Amino acid sequence: MKIFILIIVAAVLAIPGCTQRENKPAQKMTVNRAWLDSILTTSDSSYAKAYKRGHFDSAFYYINKKDSSVCQLMKDPSRNIRQVIIARKNVRSFFAAYYANGQLQANLPLDAFGQYHGRATYYFANGGTESTGNYEHGIKTGPWKYFDEKGKLVSTDTYDDNGQAIK
Repeated sequence: MKIFILIIVAAVLAIPGCTQRENKPAQKMTVNRAWLDSILTTSDSSYAKAYKRGHFDSAFYYINKKDSSVCQLMKDPSRNIRQVIIARKNVRSFFAAYYANGQLQANLPLDAFGQYHGRATYYFANGGTESTGNYEHGIKTGPWKYFDEKGKLVSTDTYDDNGQAIK
């Protein structure tokens, strides 16, 4: 009888552990400084210019003639990195935007033409997932899930192959 009760208690205690949240808990994803430094130190030349638009105060460009790449760092007035763009032969090969606290705004993979392509995830400033979905050569396609800041699924929208929301 005791074994039977222990099995029931174990099963009841395991139930909350089996439930899944729709959203991952908040996690801080910031600029990988070691990776960025490795790119900046291989540059042949660099320059900076004032850039007084939106969240940006200044732009820094690092040019690598060996692989025909340009790394552009956009910083806010507090000197925080807000955007990183790497382009090779005038095609984006990397793009990342950050909140003022350093949190990544979105994980957006790029195709060979520099367009968003693949599984995309947008984040809130606290690190929680804001939305997830798929891009096909720069166009939203298929189901996209939208979450609130506490991780609760708010809505799901579906997009056709032309990026139009299906009603």
